[in-house]
Amino acid sequence: MKWPRSAVLVLPVLLTVGAAGYPASATAGASAAPVSKPAWTACEGGVSPEMQCAKLEVPVDWDAPTGKTITLSLARAPKAGSGKSAGTVIFHPGGPGAAGIPVVSRALANFADLRKHMDVVTWNPRGGQSGEHLPMESCARGPVVATPDDRREYEELLKVNSAGIAACRNADPQVFDNLDSATQARDMDAIRAALGEEKLTYLGNSYGGVVGATYARMFPKRVRAMALDSVPNHVVPVAASERLQYQALERIFDRFAKWCTRSADCVLSGKNVEKIWQDVVRRADRDPLPGAQAAGDRRYDGVDLKVLAYSLILRERSWPALAAAVQKAADGSASGFDPQGRGLMEQAGALLAVRCADGYRYNTHRAYRTAVRRAAKVSPNFAGMREVAYLACSPWAAEAVNPPASLRGRDLPPMLGISPADEFASVDAITGQVPGSVTVRYEGVGHGLYVNHGDPCTIVHVNRYLIEGRLPAAGTACPARPA
Repeated sequence: MKWPRSAVLVLPVLLTVGAAGYPASATAGASAAPVSKPAWTACEGGVSPEMQCAKLEVPVDWDAPTGKTITLSLARAPKAGSGKSAGTVIFHPGGPGAAGIPVVSRALANFADLRKHMDVVTWNPRGGQSGEHLPMESCARGPVVATPDDRREYEELLKVNSAGIAACRNADPQVFDNLDSATQARDMDAIRAALGEEKLTYLGNSYGGVVGATYARMFPKRVRAMALDSVPNHVVPVAASERLQYQALERIFDRFAKWCTRSADCVLSGKNVEKIWQDVVRRADRDPLPGAQAAGDRRYDGVDLKVLAYSLILRERSWPALAAAVQKAADGSASGFDPQGRGLMEQAGALLAVRCADGYRYNTHRAYRTAVRRAAKVSPNFAGMREVAYLACSPWAAEAVNPPASLRGRDLPPMLGISPADEFASVDAITGQVPGSVTVRYEGVGHGLYVNHGDPCTIVHVNRYLIEGRLPAAGTACPARPA
């Protein structure tokens, strides 16, 4: 085990509804939402002038609704058309922990047609990158990213990571211990009720699918429509979800390798790209590679290279840079993967608290080793990348409070899934549990098609569903566009 080696990811009118605005019980299925409506005024801080902002107070612990509260920042892009309103869409940006207000502000053009009929409302989730609920100076630094070679190193890593997460948790233990997606779903239900919406109309981007699936399990009778875009699978066990994600990565790598063989933009053109990549990873595992001059004495092993390659392979326009980085690594330098010498980006402790509480974790060394062996069979090009990330959860949380669970038998309305080709199996496995649902396949690479990429075909299908409740035909696909 070689560690540490990571860098740090650095990564309105007030509505105040006190504890008296909540019923005595906030258990799943019960109404746990305030009755006051947001008072919207102009936003501050560089948010689009087309948007309006408000604040909403919610319990820190929904099982103790009369206790301590926190304030959520909300924003609305109001309906801009003259026709009859079709209601409100609530949008979750993903992450976990991404701040919804700046995401919608930047992507406002993608919502233009939807806003002819509906308001779009988003929020900055508790404990997230906005830094509103936990101080970023305490929580920006995540755990060490390392690959333990045996049980002793595993136990040593847990001690180091436990100390690393303590600073974030100690800043506000009660908030830190209430960041799971079930709690986030209750926050969203409070927003729905405060907006006066009888039922939820939802668009979830990326990790927003975990919040969406959780809400659907908790409040199935309150769902009007739910569109899930490029989302992780939180309706099957973690091992099955891992397999689906690794299979998706292997499909992307296969597309990359095939592109490389025929493209003049690939420095590895005409070579066996997969063999070169796997040789590079094995070499780096034996003797970690030096990086750019700015990296100092930082070195990069095989898992480091996989994590860094992941950020490049998800966009086709980055494929020439990925091929060049692989070639540089074959020549003995990791500088192509990390030109600025920043090292791996850590996920902030507060964001890990969300993912770990949602079940993406290992509780024992044996479970970790089993997962590593399982991944190696599925993903010869990326195995180990996710296992190392999930290790960060082990030191501080005894159980997952919101583990994956099925949506079957919940009497939910049909859902709409949107997915790039490589993630289709994962997204379709979610919608496939809800009768009548459809998943649209985007025939290309692109995570977050509606908001991140603004794909016109995707937007048309999502808008029609959210506005009219009308799903596309089963088997509908959208053509790939240059990424």
